[in-house]
Amino acid sequence: MKLLKPIILLSVVSLFVYSCEKTENKPDNNNNNGSSKTKLELLTQKNWKVSSLVSSGQDLWNSFLIESCNKDNQYRFRTDDSLSLYDMTSKCSPTDPDSSVSIYKFYNNNTQLILNVKLTSTNVLNDTTDIVELSETLLKINATYSGIPATISFTHP
Repeated sequence: MKLLKPIILLSVVSLFVYSCEKTENKPDNNNNNGSSKTKLELLTQKNWKVSSLVSSGQDLWNSFLIESCNKDNQYRFRTDDSLSLYDMTSKCSPTDPDSSVSIYKFYNNNTQLILNVKLTSTNVLNDTTDIVELSETLLKINATYSGIPATISFTHP
């Protein structure tokens, strides 16, 4: 009887320790960069603005190749898969609408975006893009822009 109590106690303690073993945090393709928000929440929480368009090591967005009237445009991803473009103060043409709506869709386990969006007054990005990074402050995608592979970065205005 004296041996039975320590054996039971040891069994209960072992069972408790085993059941409380630390679980490994596995990455979830719906979250990004340790944020508790889903990719959809990160994408749809605020407006975005193109901050760079890099191709072959050169930032084309911040060069003379992109008209300044395009550089203040803002984009708002909505939870219903619509994407609003806001043509802000600097317009390329007075007849340009203040806003327009296109579509986007998460694809391939939230690692890609299917986009159909006007980036400049004359160029539309209609592509399946790879999400390089999506965080509270940065959306970075790899896409083909005007037939040229590029990395496009968006930040909040």
